[in-house]
Order: sequence, then structure tokens, then C-alpha cells
Amino acid sequence: MSMTLLAIWITALLTTILLTLWIDWKTRLLGLFVLFGSLTYLAAKAEHYRRQLTSLHRLQNAYDQLDRQAKLIIRTDIELHRTQEELDRRLSSLLSLHQLGRQLRVSLRPEEIFSKLDAATVTNFGFSKSLLGLCPSLNDLEWCTCLGVTPETSANIRTYLIEKHLLKNILTNPAPTFLDISSTTHPLQRQLLELLGVPTAVIAGVVPHAGPLGCLLLGRTHRGLIQPRADEELVAILTNQLAIAVENSALYEETWLSQRKLEHKVQERTHELAAANTALVRLNKAKSDFVSAVSHELRTPLAAIKGYASLLNSGQYGALAKPQQERLAKIEKHADLLTKLINNLLDIARIESGRITMQRQWIPVEEFLTTIHEVIQPQLEAKHLHYDTDIDGITQILGDSQQLQRVFVNLLSNAIKYTPERGHIRMRWQRDLEQKCLRAAITDTGCGIPPEDLPKLFQEFYRANDPVNQQIRGTGLGLVLAKRIIEAHNGQIGVESHPGKGSTFLVTLPME
Repeated sequence: MSMTLLAIWITALLTTILLTLWIDWKTRLLGLFVLFGSLTYLAAKAEHYRRQLTSLHRLQNAYDQLDRQAKLIIRTDIELHRTQEELDRRLSSLLSLHQLGRQLRVSLRPEEIFSKLDAATVTNFGFSKSLLGLCPSLNDLEWCTCLGVTPETSANIRTYLIEKHLLKNILTNPAPTFLDISSTTHPLQRQLLELLGVPTAVIAGVVPHAGPLGCLLLGRTHRGLIQPRADEELVAILTNQLAIAVENSALYEETWLSQRKLEHKVQERTHELAAANTALVRLNKAKSDFVSAVSHELRTPLAAIKGYASLLNSGQYGALAKPQQERLAKIEKHADLLTKLINNLLDIARIESGRITMQRQWIPVEEFLTTIHEVIQPQLEAKHLHYDTDIDGITQILGDSQQLQRVFVNLLSNAIKYTPERGHIRMRWQRDLEQKCLRAAITDTGCGIPPEDLPKLFQEFYRANDPVNQQIRGTGLGLVLAKRIIEAHNGQIGVESHPGKGSTFLVTLPME
């Protein structure tokens, strides 16, 4: 533009020189005025044109930029639309997976799992054909679900998979594989797609840790937007869900069968135990009856032996020498021991058979303890033992006075037997209001009981095998009888002991 302006000014200058040479000064002045005006106008127009041209270039650049941005927006919109479609498909697929998972959870047999894949689920996955089958072995296949595939086609595909050993490969490598007829170079895969009648497909194995195996084949009749990785991930989720469902159903079936077997065994054992218990009850009753009968039969000759021994010892049949008197005294002593043994056996048998009922009445504690003390007083004095009681304000107990006296006399007599001279024996009573019971503890400073003998202490005829027991006579029935009497009162009896530190026998009696 500046070159054009320069040319105009040069032309005007030359014209002015010519006019100066040829025309008079007035005409020259007028011409110069007109010329300068024209030149100014032309310069203004030229500048205006230049500005318009600059604006035009700017508009052109802006248009080109807007055009590029519009094309980018369109391309982005198309990509977003495709992405949205894919997201919608994936969301629909995930919702279908969730729904399918709920259906699979209620399946109790593994065979039912392979028939749960419906057309709606396959469509939501973006496929149009599906085959799902159960594989009893690596070379056998039974289709359970066939959608969009004719029976003839499904049979041909089954035969093809087995004969070409594709089924074994699928079950050995169960990861989903995407097949595309336009890109695959594997003739077996191409033939499989042609048999299924689709351009693309995904094939995968269902391999649970427990239960039958499976094979899944999904095909798409339209190519559309192909995303192999997305399809493989989706099918992987589906096959994992199917495998978990098969495992759960197989484990449930195994657990159910095991439970049925266990119930059957429990019923059998219950019948056996019931029969054994009936036999034991019968034998126990027979034993009690036998003991009772024998005891009755033994009491009569024992009474006669003791009576004749007393008569002989009294001197009514002549004077006796001292050795004879000593032998008769031993006969009477052993007769008394046998009588006591027989009486204990009879009482145990009667309590077990229910022929002795405990009278429940309130017993004054002071009177109860005084009677017991009178019985054991000679034994205490003979060994110079210290004996004291603590009743903790208790005034009365509930039970059969005579039978409870037998229990505590027996426990105190045992304590006296196993406590060395000048030892200490204590009876302590406590009231347990929370449990509504009375607790009595008889503690001695005797030799104690070995831990291995404690569980057997209340068994019939059991006596601990230690040197102290060898020196002290006993029948092994006193504690058994005490236990039976306390249990007949709905109470409990137990023992705590440490060798060399004495023993404590604990008796619990209800207050109501």
C-alpha cells in the first residue's frame, strides 16, 4: 500500500512540473489544488482499503480457527457419543451381572447354574448369540443354554469343539479370548466363527475349584464399535461369577449330603445309645436288686456270728483265756465292719432305686451340729485334734436330718482319719443369697489327695493307692453314699485338695 501511495505522489509531482512549465500561474495553482485534493482522497481511500483488507485477513484467520475448532468439537462429540454408548452398555452389562448374580445365589445344584443365562442378559452384554454348556470332562460338552442358535448349529459347534480339541484348550486356558473374522489368521477360529454365523465372538472357560467345568461362547452379528479388551473383561467377570456360583452350589450340595449322612449316623448312634442306656438301666436295677438281696441274706448270718461271739465273750459258756477273748473281740469288730458295709450297700441301692425319699424339713443348725459333734468327739480326743465350726449366722437348714447327719459324720470321720495328731479340722457354713443355697466346707490339715485320684474319689469301692490309705481301713462306699444323699437333696458335693496341704470337701444344699 505504501508503494501505491508513493507512485501517486510521484505522478502528482510530475504533473505539477508539467503544469508549471505550460500553464500560467493561476491555472497552475488551481490545478495544483485540485491535484492535491484528489491525491488526498485517493490516499484516504487506499488506507481504508488497506484496513479492510487487514480486517478481511483477520476474519479469514478467525474463520479458519473456528472451522478447525468446530471440526474438533464434532469429532469430540462423536467420540463422547461412542464413549457414552459404551458406558451405557457397560452399565447395562453390570446391572445384568448383578441381577444374574442374585439368580445364581438361589441355585442349589451346579447343573442349574448353566441354565440361568437368559436372552436379556446376553443382549445387555451387547451380544446376540450365546452358548453355555456343562463339561463333565475335558472331552465332553452338554449345552444348557442356547440363545439365537438353532439346535443343529449348536450340535455342530459341540462336535467341532470336541473333535478339534478346542474344548480341552479352552478349559485348560479359561481366560476369555476375542475372535474377529477380519483379523484372525487361525483357521480353527475362523471356522468356529463361520459355524456360529457371526463376525466377532468371545469364548471362555468356566473353571471353578469345586464342581463341574463349563464353556461359554458369545457372538455378535453386527460389528459396530469393536472393543476387544472391554468384551474380554466383561466376559471374565461373567465367567468368574458363574464359577463362584458353581463352587457355592457344589459346596452346599456336599455339605447337605454330609449333613444328611451325619443326621443318619446321629440317629443310628442315638438308637444305639438309647438301647445301651436301657440295657444299663436294666443292669443297674438288676445290680441294685442283687445287692439288696445279697445284703439281706448276709445280715442274718452276720447277726448270728456277732451274737454267738458276744455270748462266748460274755463267759456264759465258760471262762475264756485272754487270747480267746482277743480273737472274739476281733470277730465282733470285723462283723461290725461287714454290717456297716452291708448297710451302706443297702442304702445306696435304695437311694438309686428311689425307695428312700428324703424328708425335707427345717433343721435347727445348733442342734444338728451338736449331734454330729457328739458322734465324732471320741475320735477327736483320741488324736488330740482341734475342731471348730463357723455357721455365719445361719439358724436352720432344709433337708432330712438323719441322712444329712450321715453325710457330715462321714466327711468329718474321713478328715479325722487322714489328719495327723494335733491337727486342725474346721467346718465353715456360708449363705449364698444369689444362688439361694447354703455352702458347707470341711477343711483338714491332713495328707491331701493326689490330683489323679480326685476324679475317681466318688466311685464305688475306690480308694487311693498311697501308703496312708494302706494303713487306714475303709470300704470305699462312704463318699459314694454321701454323694447319693446330697444329690437326692438336689445339692452338690465336691473336693479340693493338694498333697501335703490337706483337703476341703464342699457341700451345697438348696435353701428352698
